[in-house]
Amino acid sequence: LRRSAQFVAQAKALFPPGGAAEGRPSFETFEQGPLRAAETAFATAFERQCQHIDGMPSIRYVLVTPTAFFGPLVISAVLLRDDSVELVSVVADDDYWDLLGDDPIA
Repeated sequence: LRRSAQFVAQAKALFPPGGAAEGRPSFETFEQGPLRAAETAFATAFERQCQHIDGMPSIRYVLVTPTAFFGPLVISAVLLRDDSVELVSVVADDDYWDLLGDDPIA
C-alpha cells in the first residue's frame, strides 16, 4: 500500500502539519485516525471488493465516518497492475458541520 504524491498533497492541504489556526485537525492526527482506518480497510479487503475490468485499474472508495475531529471523508485508491494499492485522493465534506448546526443529538 502506498500514498500517491497527489494524495499526500490533498491530505496536507486539508489537514496541515501541526494543525490550522481555524481549528482544522493536523495531518498527524489524520494519519493516526482516519487514514490508518482507510489503509487497513484497503490492505485487508481491497481484492474482495474489486471488480476487475480488463485493461483498467480497479478503483475503490472508503467512506470514513465522522468523528469529533473529522467530518465524513472519502478516500479513493487504485489497484495497480502490479497488484499494489495506491491511495489517490481524499475529499472532505466541509458542509457537514454546518448541516449539524445546533442539533443537540449530533
